Amino acid sequence: MSDQPPHSGRPHRAPHGAGMESPRILRFLAVIFTVAAAGSLVLVGVDLVIGRPSAGDIFITVLNALAAFLLWRKVSEQART
Repeated sequence: MSDQPPHSGRPHRAPHGAGMESPRILRFLAVIFTVAAAGSLVLVGVDLVIGRPSAGDIFITVLNALAAFLLWRKVSEQART
């Protein structure tokens, strides 16, 4: 029962999730979620102008803004250390 799983034969490949702590990747994701939050906020404004219900767009805006905030906070923590 203690057998090792078969090796894929590709030693150059990093394990899954190995790059998630990379400052470049975190900064890239933070920018992407910031742009997505801004775009969602524009959609909320358009919804209000044309009289369409905007509850779903507000929800997506909040989620994108929360993800961007957390990612920017992690980027700044890494820059301090």
